[in-house]
Amino acid sequence: MAGVHGLRGVLKVRADAASATTDPEVIAALGEVEIGGRSYRVTSASRQKGQVLLRLEGVQTRDQAEALIGQEVSGEVARFPLLPEGEYYWFQVLGLPVINGADGVLLGHLREIIATPAHDVYVVRRGEEELLLPAVEEVITDINLEEGWIKVAPPPGLLEAYAH
Repeated sequence: MAGVHGLRGVLKVRADAASATTDPEVIAALGEVEIGGRSYRVTSASRQKGQVLLRLEGVQTRDQAEALIGQEVSGEVARFPLLPEGEYYWFQVLGLPVINGADGVLLGHLREIIATPAHDVYVVRRGEEELLLPAVEEVITDINLEEGWIKVAPPPGLLEAYAH
């Protein structure tokens, strides 16, 4: 929870690297969220300046909203709406092993996703090594949630640029 908006208990939610979504429609579709070990019914969710404005049942004053600042907002996994084929929530792919599709070599694990205006960037780490991959179809060639892996086709020269 990033802060409050106005005097009537509206909460500002900011995305971070572990966020499942910042789509207000998805958050509203969850129906309820958990904050600080307590469930709240979502009455509305909208976007404003890269944040989600969230109204919750039982949070009607600025003081009530301020008491929730700094706490994580979570939703039950089973409540998340299904996504179209080829789309994934961040929580589904974070932590998965990333494999070079050309030779089967493990490049590391997806540890972070950086949202940019053009496309997301996958941060793949193996030990202290870090590899940045654009999350575009030409590079992220296959994601298998059932088996738990991501196959990639790094652009020519990228792996060599990261080699020591």
